[in-house]
Amino acid sequence: MRSSSANWRHANEALAHDDKPCVGSSPKPYLTFRVARQDLAMKAACIRGILPLTDLEPAAAGRRGFLGLTSLKGQIVGVIDLRSRLGLAHTGQGRAPKIVVLELAAGTRQHLLGFVADRISDVVVYRDRDLRSGALRGKGRPRKLVDFDQLVSEDELAALWSLSP
Repeated sequence: MRSSSANWRHANEALAHDDKPCVGSSPKPYLTFRVARQDLAMKAACIRGILPLTDLEPAAAGRRGFLGLTSLKGQIVGVIDLRSRLGLAHTGQGRAPKIVVLELAAGTRQHLLGFVADRISDVVVYRDRDLRSGALRGKGRPRKLVDFDQLVSEDELAALWSLSP
């Protein structure tokens, strides 16, 4: 388990990106959402579903950062606490919390992972030039970009995936 300072550094790495454009500068869609009163965004390409929070089966107490399980099209999905991963203060959930299910690569396998967003805002198209200092800047408020490949290790994904029957 990481120390709290290591968690904070790891969370900052997940939010901090270099501002060098990716190969090509074509527009890309991003899901924008809020967690703990923070405006965040993630690449929409890895999203596999958005579910109501009522679909969450809470985990037994004791697994810090793990909220429970849900199911998407018959597949069991582990749901993490994004607030704690990013080192954000726990605030009350928004009026319309949702579980966002995404697909991440771990080694040669693809894994489903969920997190709870207080509110889903929109899918917005940004260009590479809109990414500055780890935030997407375009229409509306700047949104910190979350990189789940940096936020969740391959071992953690494999452990969550092993919960599936």
